[in-house]
Amino acid sequence: MDLEQHFARLGALLDRERAAEKERFAEARSRLSLAQREARGIALVDVEAVEEGGLAGRTLLTFARASDRELGGSQIGVGSIVRVGLRREQRDDAPTGVVARRQRSRVAVVFDEPPPSFVGAGRVVLELQASSATHDRLSGALRRMAEARRWHAVLRGEPPRFESRARGPELEAQLNDEQRAALDLADRAQDLTLVHGPPGTGKTTVLTEVIRRAAARGEKVLASAPSNLAVDNLVERLVALGVDAVRVGHPARVLPAVIEHTLDRRVADHPSARLAAGLVDQALRLRADARKRHRRRGPGRFSESRAQEREARQLLAEARELEDRAEREVLGSAQVVLATLTGIESQALRGRKFDLAVVDEATQAVEPAAYLALLRADRAVLAGDHLQLPPTVISPEAQDLSLSLFERLVQPAAMVSLAEQHRMNEQIMRYPSDALYQGKLRAHPAVARHAIDAAPFEVIDTAGRGFEEETPQDSDSKLNEGEAELAAAEVRKLLSLLPAKEIAVISPYDAQVQRIRQLLADLPDLEVDTVDGFQGREKEAVVVSLVRSNDRGELGFVADIRRINVALTRARKKLIVIGDGATVTRHPFHEGLLKYAQQIGAWRSAWDR
Repeated sequence: MDLEQHFARLGALLDRERAAEKERFAEARSRLSLAQREARGIALVDVEAVEEGGLAGRTLLTFARASDRELGGSQIGVGSIVRVGLRREQRDDAPTGVVARRQRSRVAVVFDEPPPSFVGAGRVVLELQASSATHDRLSGALRRMAEARRWHAVLRGEPPRFESRARGPELEAQLNDEQRAALDLADRAQDLTLVHGPPGTGKTTVLTEVIRRAAARGEKVLASAPSNLAVDNLVERLVALGVDAVRVGHPARVLPAVIEHTLDRRVADHPSARLAAGLVDQALRLRADARKRHRRRGPGRFSESRAQEREARQLLAEARELEDRAEREVLGSAQVVLATLTGIESQALRGRKFDLAVVDEATQAVEPAAYLALLRADRAVLAGDHLQLPPTVISPEAQDLSLSLFERLVQPAAMVSLAEQHRMNEQIMRYPSDALYQGKLRAHPAVARHAIDAAPFEVIDTAGRGFEEETPQDSDSKLNEGEAELAAAEVRKLLSLLPAKEIAVISPYDAQVQRIRQLLADLPDLEVDTVDGFQGREKEAVVVSLVRSNDRGELGFVADIRRINVALTRARKKLIVIGDGATVTRHPFHEGLLKYAQQIGAWRSAWDR
């Protein structure tokens, strides 16, 4: 492979993707009314601040509608950047913040600086904002990787190199044979190891053991993933194992359970930072006094106020040095530093190197994003499943970016595939295993037969019921009203067997998700989400709504088998799949799914429900 050409091609793809993102936001602003932008899920209109608090030293405002009515804004989620403005007035001081929490009827936004008073004084509009930061960081990674010859052989696809024996030390861990093999391979790697983890097989368990072992021998480890949720999952697991872990990232994007392990919180608790806080208080008092003196009459008032201002500046400079020292010491003493892939480029980690980089969910990262981790370390372990969700790419002209580095480098010499899954009943597991994993998955005895009723897997065929799909106004998504109502009815039946918090409804289409949420609005503990929003998660029972029903055989997202694989593998004890067999079976995968259901007596007609 000619790496120079490869890097140039990736750079061009990144530019196309960035152009598509900018065009999408510009089009939404210019072509769509505010009501239409809200229908598209990129704005929340007429919300009010109902609660004020703090988060790691920042201002936190919670917004809601009157009577706590359900919010739309489906594209606005935790970690989104939003601008707060007014419906009928352009404000030059309209602030931006980061969504910290998102519920059906409330959204909490954190601001680095206290926002203007209008934000908390009445109805406002929250609008999703585009950011160039990710593109800039990925483009920078490409430029730096072109100079990082340490990784060029691996990137060309040459076989990775391994030591003859594991580095150790041996630590007590409950692992099966494949997990031990993956740990051993990662421990012997001189450059790169791949861990292929199909659903429920415990790849993250392997990664935490890789990290724990490296930390035990005194190595500095960088652990990362494309999403905040996946990084926080690693933090929680490592802390439970007694590993000293520091989470780098904006507190608004971090789970509440992880806040105490963030860099911000750890620095705030450091003795140097406490001294710095005292110096800042002194500086602010001096400045306030200097302003008072400046306004007084009498000789010497200007020289005195200038002297106080100089002293205040000196105190603030000392405070910054103390804060920087605290940050360096916290990061320097941590056994593991964790951040999202793009978060690795934060100012706090600038120039910091590690012995080992570990990337979870690596198959959801575009190739240049994986470079961000590789560039910081001498060795790397990438874990993921290229048969589940690929990286998200919106530009039709940049779809080649959806090939992750993990998938591009897959080769037997560098990879261990895990096979024993600890999630699904054997009936739920069997079809994805046969259709996608060469029948190699096996259910651990503890889960193979676990169930909540006599039918752990069911397919409800809506063919002939007249449940037609539709496209909602001002939306590109798809909705199937009849199927939504059937899914809601199936959930209510499950409530006699499980609490709502143990049930989920999943659909490939956001419009269907929104409709089912409306139908089940009385169940606040029930999770209803898109496939993309449920990756890496699991529930005791899952209802899947495929939505598509048309005479043309158009399947859209339902033809994306990696996306459907995620939907089919989230349930532990009960899986119900609802779809129009006449439409979906035009794809071989779905044809095989219905045949499997018929073979094991799991096929049902919607006429009988």
